Amino acid sequence: MLKRIAHITDTHLDDKSALQRGIDPRRNLIAILEAIAQDTLDEIIFTGDIGETGTYDWFFKTVEEYKLGFKIVLGNHDDFNEATKFFKIQKSEGDGELYYSSEDEFYKYIFMDSSSGTISSAQLNWLSSEITTLKKVILFIHHPVLGIATGVDTDYPLHNRDEVAQLLQASRQQVNVFCGHYHMPDKRISGKITQTITPAVSFQVKKFSPVLEVKTDNFGYRVITITELAVKDRLIIHTYNNKSALL
Repeated sequence: MLKRIAHITDTHLDDKSALQRGIDPRRNLIAILEAIAQDTLDEIIFTGDIGETGTYDWFFKTVEEYKLGFKIVLGNHDDFNEATKFFKIQKSEGDGELYYSSEDEFYKYIFMDSSSGTISSAQLNWLSSEITTLKKVILFIHHPVLGIATGVDTDYPLHNRDEVAQLLQASRQQVNVFCGHYHMPDKRISGKITQTITPAVSFQVKKFSPVLEVKTDNFGYRVITITELAVKDRLIIHTYNNKSALL
C-alpha cells in the first residue's frame, strides 16, 4: 500500500494579531494548497484552529476546490456548531464533539476532538475501545499529547493529556500522533508514542520560550507517506521570499 497525506494545521484565518504583523493567513493557505496541487497526494487532513467564525464558509469552499479527500479535527479556537454547518462529510461518534475513526488493511486512523482543552470521559472511553486493535494506530489531534516547555502549552494546555497518553501507551501497536497547536515543528518519542507537530499555516511561535513569542518569518505543512511497513513524513517550510525548503 501507499498513501500520501498533506497535514495542515492552525490557519487562524483573519486573526487580528497576524494581520497586524503583516501576515495574511488566507494567502498562506492558498500558497500551501497550490503547492499540494502540484504533488501526488491522496488526502488533506486539517488539525484545527480554522480562524474567526466568519471565515468557515470560505475555508471549506477553498479547501474543497482542490478535490482531494478532506478530514478535519477541531482546535481550541474552533466552534463545533459553526464548523459542522459547513463540514457535513464526516459523522461524529459523539454529540457536540467531532471524533471518529477509519481503517484500511494495515492501519487504524483515529481523529480526536480536543477543542475544549480536555478530552471528555465519553471520548476517552471511545478511544480505549478504538485502540484495542492489532493494526498500527495513526492519531490526528489538535493538541500534542506529549508536552513541550513552551509558552503555548503554559497558556493553552491539553489538561488531561496524561490520561490520553496512558491509553495510547497501552496499545498493542506503535502509535503515530500528528498534531499542531504549538505553532512550531517538533518530533519526539516516548514509549509507543511517536509524536510529530506540524508548524502553523498562519504564524509560528518561538520554541522553548516560557512566554508566547510570535515568529512571522515562515509557514508550512507536512507530507505524510504511509506504507505497509512504515509511516514517514516530510516537513515543507515556506518563507516570505517565495522560496520553500524541504526538511
